[in-house]
Amino acid sequence: MTTSAPAKARLYFLDNLRSFIILLVIAFHVSLGYMFPPLEWWYVIDIKQSLFFTAFVMLVDVFIMPTMFLIAGYFTVPVLQRGSVSAFFRNKINRIVLPWIAGVLLLAPAITYMIWFSRSATPPAYLFFWQTMFFTPKIFNQAHYWFLGLLFYFYLLAVSLYRFRPALLRAKAQPTDPTVPLFLGFGAITATTFWLATLVAPADLWFNQLYVIAFQPSRLLLYLAYFLLGIHAWRNAWFTAAGYRPSLRQWSLITLLFAVIFLLYRLSFPVPPTSLLKAGHAVLHSFFCLGMVFTLLAFFQHKMNGSGYLWRRLSLTSYTIYYIHQAVVLPVAYAAQKLDMAIAAKYLLVSAVCLLATYLTAEIIIRIKSLCSTKLG
Repeated sequence: MTTSAPAKARLYFLDNLRSFIILLVIAFHVSLGYMFPPLEWWYVIDIKQSLFFTAFVMLVDVFIMPTMFLIAGYFTVPVLQRGSVSAFFRNKINRIVLPWIAGVLLLAPAITYMIWFSRSATPPAYLFFWQTMFFTPKIFNQAHYWFLGLLFYFYLLAVSLYRFRPALLRAKAQPTDPTVPLFLGFGAITATTFWLATLVAPADLWFNQLYVIAFQPSRLLLYLAYFLLGIHAWRNAWFTAAGYRPSLRQWSLITLLFAVIFLLYRLSFPVPPTSLLKAGHAVLHSFFCLGMVFTLLAFFQHKMNGSGYLWRRLSLTSYTIYYIHQAVVLPVAYAAQKLDMAIAAKYLLVSAVCLLATYLTAEIIIRIKSLCSTKLG
């Protein structure tokens, strides 16, 4: 299929927003060890805990991955149009599928092993853990590599539409702005799918039993909706010079209102909640998510739409940073686990070390790969 679209200026702010979200993921994962009450399933739990970090996690957890899926969706069709479907698949297999499999088989076990290593004076031998424990249904998980797997399945769906229903992915002749009913309908649909899933399983439950896919049932269709919204945004030339540019003032005011209500609601959430309370949670989650995603889009488009040296480096290293960050975060968190210092100072210290170390490690990896490619070439 050949479909041409007018050339568009590069939207640097989307690259910058993606880089920022990945750095925020690191800060988010560090904060999981400081929550009160602590998460039993998190890999390294610190001796210092605070309700502040519980609130921080509750807010950030809502919008970080939807933002990533929307950006991925926005760039999917342009990438398809620049080459063949087979070239697209070769790229995604090399860049997404193979790293996903390697991460799940080799790195996710080591990440999960930190639960035993950080809590016990006599943890099981790692080889024993990997061979006999990790791949059992109760323990197996894909760590943060679940994102790569789910993203590839979304790419499969996009390619199927591209091949068999191309009109659904064709760029509009003229930019088209979104309407209030579109946003309300999107929020209502994502809230409904979230709520229906929570009637069957808790909102934060992870499903890993099929091994080849990992996701939270409450958020699976929400993530797909944001991926498709990204495609819709590209088709209608949102964020371009002639297209829709979200208002920072309007979106930030809406988001602040929903953030306060959502946080108060979640902090007072009873266990177990009723179906009606689950419905309220779904509505607040979905509309706060929508508001926060577009607030970030508006802020970065208006304030962070440049291509300075640091942003360029972060854009080039962001994927590697995401891929390796737990290998840095967990050892640093473990080293600081029993340090008796003010929790705010401790968190900032650990986060700063993790951010810097992960970035530098990613730069080294990329430069080594570049040198190897040059020599092989």
